Amino acid sequence: MTRVVTFFARRVVAAIFTLLAMITITFAIFWLIPSEPAHFLYPFAQVLNNYEVHRANHLFGLDQSKIVQWWHYVSHIARGDFGHQWGGVQVNGDQSVTLVPISPGLYAATRVTLSIMLGGAVLVLLLALPLGALAARYQNSIGDRLLGFLTLLAICTHPMVVGLILRTVFVNKLGWIGSDGYCTFGHHPVPPSVDAGLGPTPCAGGPLPWAEHLILPWISFALLFLALYVRMSRASVLDVLYEDFVRTARAKGASETRVLGRHVLPNAGIRVLTMIGMEISTAIGIAVYIEAAFEMHGLARMAVDAFSGAAGLDLPVILAVVTMITVIVIVGNLVVDLLYAVLDPRVGGATMRMRRSAETPEPAVVS
Repeated sequence: MTRVVTFFARRVVAAIFTLLAMITITFAIFWLIPSEPAHFLYPFAQVLNNYEVHRANHLFGLDQSKIVQWWHYVSHIARGDFGHQWGGVQVNGDQSVTLVPISPGLYAATRVTLSIMLGGAVLVLLLALPLGALAARYQNSIGDRLLGFLTLLAICTHPMVVGLILRTVFVNKLGWIGSDGYCTFGHHPVPPSVDAGLGPTPCAGGPLPWAEHLILPWISFALLFLALYVRMSRASVLDVLYEDFVRTARAKGASETRVLGRHVLPNAGIRVLTMIGMEISTAIGIAVYIEAAFEMHGLARMAVDAFSGAAGLDLPVILAVVTMITVIVIVGNLVVDLLYAVLDPRVGGATMRMRRSAETPEPAVVS
């Protein structure tokens, strides 16, 4: 247990330094992109004068040095504050300015994207290992070949196409799913105007409506990864199926179900778990298409709106989205490392053993 804690602590420290490095690199890249925040403050001005440019730069803190800007950004992120967006700035009648914070919209978009990713990942894990184990157990059977054909078909189909097909059939044609969009997990009050029938009926929230709105995105998200992980699970199970410890379990009279469930699947699952950490960034890319297919306002929609604004690139929003995606990838890999160390204690102790062997001098050879 101590080795696992030490292993995890080192991974946490490495993750913090990695996140800090990525924030610095992203900060430098995006702040090198030419963009003028004064266009957001004065959207109707054909030509900006020096006063308007200096006022916008002072308002957003761009008249300070890059080091000071970087320090303010990092220190605010540590408190969960991603600053203010350039777009949506409100100029009041007395010429005072009301800034719009990024964090509320960013956290709401992150909940949407994570809901799609986590639900789809659970669906993949619940189906991939059992299907891969059955395909390996009955190798070259009709079921194995049919499953291989279906996985190949799923790999060749774009997830957005799958999402649009499912949406057309189950939402528009059959009406089994009420509507598109995202529904919150927690309950929230319905506005009085909508409750009186003066507007479209929104989702009032709750676990069941939340799952109902996400079931089709989960299936769309899971199909591509399910195809990949079924094939990977099949190969991993075939590698483990004829190991010595499996033969020993069979020789002791263990049933085939017990052999697969207690000996084969846990060892094959470790290999699958290794690949999950490598696929987190790919999963975010797939979630982009799922959000578009089902009209959900996640991180992808937030980034697209920041890129396509009439006044130019909303760099603070883009920077916040990239930083949040970096956090998701790093934290996801950190969780996978922890699970990997718990499932396979050799991983947690490998670093400690290497360090002890390096610090222990080799015994002298007496001739």
